[in-house]
Amino acid sequence: KGSAGRVVKPQATEGHASRRSFAAGVFALPFVGAMAGAADAADGALAGEYLDPNHPRGFRTVTVSGNKATIVGKDEPDRPTWKLNGEIDGNGVLIDFRPKGGPPNLLGKFDGEGVTFPDGNRWPKTAAIVGEYSDPNHPDGFRVVTALKDQALIVGADGPKDAQWKLAGKMSGDNVLIDFSPKGGPKDLLGKFDGSGIVFPDGNRWPKVN
Repeated sequence: KGSAGRVVKPQATEGHASRRSFAAGVFALPFVGAMAGAADAADGALAGEYLDPNHPRGFRTVTVSGNKATIVGKDEPDRPTWKLNGEIDGNGVLIDFRPKGGPPNLLGKFDGEGVTFPDGNRWPKTAAIVGEYSDPNHPDGFRVVTALKDQALIVGADGPKDAQWKLAGKMSGDNVLIDFSPKGGPKDLLGKFDGSGIVFPDGNRWPKVN
């Protein structure tokens, strides 16, 4: 029923192995491919949501203002949110990874479809729906949505002491069909992304946090 809405955003220097769950499915898709050619990062195209194969359950959100960039992200749904500063450099961005224990000016080259770092790690650009959300019905919990191609993963918990859960989803344009059956809900519940939140049929809305 609609009440299921109640229960229901890569660090290039970190060489962690990909998590087997989401990575085994979504990141097996051939997203790396050939570079799409240089793109000017300063024209605003750099801004958006990205995924990191080294942290497949997390996200990276890039915003651009003039020649400055801000990268906000999580490596795991239940880990703290971090923020990095960057400077646009032609078709790339120099990112200060020191808050995460990395170098001060790591160049990520933007090709229009992703950001590639010197170690070969590449953040593919993904759907705007990707990121962290809150649920008014569970104000002490969290929901993190990741998506690539037509596959989505929603990881969350309803409270600080509650077990973490994960739900599979299928992208449909800017919206997502979520299988809430692991939580006793419907198999294909449509969540409509309105640009700043996800709205469910019962009127519950998850506002986007990051």
